[in-house]
Amino acid sequence: MRGHFSTPPLLVEQILDACGYTPDKDLSGIRVLDPACGSGNFLAGAAHRLLSYGKRSGLSVRNLARYTRDNIWGFDPDPIACTLAELQLRSTFDLHHPGSHALHQLHVHQADGLAFPWEQSKHIDLFLANPPYLAAKNNDLSGYRSTHQRGQVDSYLLFLNLALQVVRPGGWIGLVLPDPVLARTNATLERQRLLAETTISHIWHLADVFAAYVGAVVIVAQKTPPPSHHQINWQRKRWIDRIPELEVAEVSLQLPLSNTVSQALLSQQPGAELRYLLSTIKDTIIERLQRQLHTQVAAHVPRTLACLGECMLIRRGEELGKDSPLLKATPPMTDELRWYPVLRGGIDIRPYEIPIASCWIAREQIVKPVDRYLAPKILLVKSAGRLQATLDVQGHVVLQTLYILQLNVCIASGEEEQAATNSEDELYFFLALLNSRILQDYLYTLHTAYKWVQPQIEQYVLAQLPIPINVAYPEKVQIIDRAKLLMHACSKSSSVVELKAQSYELYEEQERAICALYQAALQQRRVTEPPRDVVDEGVSLYG
Repeated sequence: MRGHFSTPPLLVEQILDACGYTPDKDLSGIRVLDPACGSGNFLAGAAHRLLSYGKRSGLSVRNLARYTRDNIWGFDPDPIACTLAELQLRSTFDLHHPGSHALHQLHVHQADGLAFPWEQSKHIDLFLANPPYLAAKNNDLSGYRSTHQRGQVDSYLLFLNLALQVVRPGGWIGLVLPDPVLARTNATLERQRLLAETTISHIWHLADVFAAYVGAVVIVAQKTPPPSHHQINWQRKRWIDRIPELEVAEVSLQLPLSNTVSQALLSQQPGAELRYLLSTIKDTIIERLQRQLHTQVAAHVPRTLACLGECMLIRRGEELGKDSPLLKATPPMTDELRWYPVLRGGIDIRPYEIPIASCWIAREQIVKPVDRYLAPKILLVKSAGRLQATLDVQGHVVLQTLYILQLNVCIASGEEEQAATNSEDELYFFLALLNSRILQDYLYTLHTAYKWVQPQIEQYVLAQLPIPINVAYPEKVQIIDRAKLLMHACSKSSSVVELKAQSYELYEEQERAICALYQAALQQRRVTEPPRDVVDEGVSLYG
């Protein structure tokens, strides 16, 4: 099984439009390649437009058969897929020219498109693909030479590399990829090449295109270096598979493209991430926080922000799934074993809510140091698109779907370890920050939005969240006191902070105080910065 899901015909049409492959243009010399053609939706879509062009231009059936044979190329290692693709192409030709027997041969080949010797080939005009989503950790991709150059490479990245290799200068690329390509670290080199070697026309981030548990990203790009001020059109939406018949004549196949982001801005990201939402936070506190974290490197500039990983140890729980047979609904009545309550992840954790375990584990089954669990700690859900944090002082064991956050203490040797006497008050301060709207929006805009289906908060991302330092003592105490009150004010039914009616003002007061801390950190930095010709005052998202 190669993870194949057919590209919806409507999406094929949209991609062909975006690539400029339309019947009103001369398509007779445009060579199209789909190196992972599957059942041939891209090939059939291209053939239909080529034949429509021929009809408009009055070309003979013989010439159109030759153009179809010479210009439409597909590869797939699955013989059944190749048979279906060839049937689609022949059916498309027959629809335009019923009863014709001019189409004798087609270039649909049972072969691995990645293994083909493409080294000397740069003659492809239009590269179309929805490649299989195969992870290197689950599949042997070592036979491909490009995988020997670095660590884990998922199969779709090999197809992106192939597109950059074989498309001629000025040619077009239309790819349907899984959305981790937008920001995952292992795709950094491919994104850097894409941003440097092509002018990206469109980025469409779509949910519900396929039955698989993955978001899809359509990238449409021309193989030419981008102009310095080029703007990429982007769209984030749920895919609608059908358009009602009455609307077909009135609805353009093009997605609405009202949003743009600078390609140069994406190129400046630390890992060349395709963070299209950066265009929506220009001159906001989120953009300023990101910029300050990346620029406060000069020794003579006092720091007003630190990364969370500098302040707290961030660890994972037991490497067990929530359905592990080691977990019991009730502890057995025995004197030989000692049993500990277990928290499983998002099932048991709500923001600010005092956690209560619903299962147990035997002491001898706990692999990691038990003291880590017994000490007061902040718990944060890993498999989520937003921050969900609470404080545990009851000594729960936790599973791998939760992060454990405990205060750092530097000892004489220079190593960091958990002190026996953590300040619970300090933990309440960090709990308030982690549940705040400002960090929720920061995390979403810069990280979790780019994996639409089953998002996760990566440990390195969590460690890089901005934390205000040198906070005045009275302000910190007030935030801590409110956080303690909120632990008893929240609903038990939601992954967002849901409050009892009388607690709304308390939460809003907390949000205003936290926002003021971040604003102050940015303002203190601005005061200490050397004068500049142009000062960007910025506009806060938070009043």
